[in-house]
Amino acid sequence: LGPQSLGHGGKIDLHRTVPFSMRWKWFVQQLFGGLHPIPGASALVKQAGHDTASLCGASRTDFQSLLGACPVLVYRGLINPKLCQESTQILLEGRFAEWRLGQDPDAPASDYTKIGYTKTDVLIQEGFRMTATSAAPEKYISSALETTKLLQKALGGDFFHALASKFAPLGISLQLEQCPLSQRPFLPCVVRRMEPGGRRKEGNIHMDTVVPGSTLSLNVYLNVPEMSGGELVLYPIRKDSLQRFLNSHFFETIDLQNFFPDKEFYTKEMLKEVEPIVYSPATGDVVFIDPAYPHAVRDFVVSEKSVGPTSRLSLQTFMQVSGSLEGNEELRLEYAV
Repeated sequence: LGPQSLGHGGKIDLHRTVPFSMRWKWFVQQLFGGLHPIPGASALVKQAGHDTASLCGASRTDFQSLLGACPVLVYRGLINPKLCQESTQILLEGRFAEWRLGQDPDAPASDYTKIGYTKTDVLIQEGFRMTATSAAPEKYISSALETTKLLQKALGGDFFHALASKFAPLGISLQLEQCPLSQRPFLPCVVRRMEPGGRRKEGNIHMDTVVPGSTLSLNVYLNVPEMSGGELVLYPIRKDSLQRFLNSHFFETIDLQNFFPDKEFYTKEMLKEVEPIVYSPATGDVVFIDPAYPHAVRDFVVSEKSVGPTSRLSLQTFMQVSGSLEGNEELRLEYAV
C-alpha cells in the first residue's frame, strides 16, 4: 500500500484515511528519500565447533563489526548437539502460548508460539510500559522466575551466566536486567517455537528498535529440522538521523504492515533494491543481529527426511548496548525480554 492506492478494488484510499503528517512524510520521501545500502555490509560467521568453553576465537573485533558493517554475527555450532537435543525435549513439553500484536483477540497473531511472559505482554495485557525507574509488575517477576527455572532445567544451568563468563575477558559485560526497586531478576529470554506457515513467504519483515547500535538481539538455535526456506533475512540500509527523517514514511510503514497480513505494501518493492544479508541457521548456532534494520524469518517447509522434532526451537533475548569498545573501555550488554 502507498498513499495513492486505496479506494477501489479492495485497496485503501490513503488520502482519505491517512493523517496529513503521513502524507507529508510520503511527499518528502518521494522528493529526497530512497534506501541506501551500507557499503560492504555482510554477516560475520565464525565456526565455533561446539566449544562453549572458549567461544572459539571470539574477540572484541567481532562486536565492533556487529555494531558497524556486519549487523549479523554468527558463532556457528557453539552449542553441543547433545545439549541441544536434551533441552529441546524438555522445552517442547512446556506450555507454549500464542501471542497477538495487540489486546484485541482479532489482532494478527505472531509467527511463533512462546514460553515466557515478556515486557511486551505487560504492555499489551496490562497497559503498563516498564521503565528504568518503575517497579516491575509482580506477575512479570513471578513468571520470569518460573520460566528461568525451566530454562535452567533444560540447559543444565544458567546458560547466559556461562556465556557472560566467556565474554568477560574480552571486556564485554553481560548483565541480566533487574527490577530497579526490588532488584529481582527479569526474564532472561523467551523460548520460541516456529512451525511452517503463519508468515509471508518472504517473512514478516519488521524492526524492533529505531537507532542502530543501541540494541542487539541474541538468538540461540536449539532445534532446526532439515528444511527448505527458514532463512534469517536482514536488510542493511543506512539509518542515520538524516535517513530516518527522509524515509520516515517507509520506516513507519514497516512498523505497521504486520498488523495487516492480508495486504501488500510498497515497502516490498523498495526492499527489492537492497541486497539482503541471508543466513540459514542450524542447530547449535548462536546468532547476534542488530534489530534496528528490517529483518524477518522466511517461511519454510520441513523435509520428509528430517529426523527428530519438526518444530524450529530457539531462545531469544534483547540486549541494551552501553559503554564502548574504544581502547580498554568496557562494552556493556544488559539483557532481558
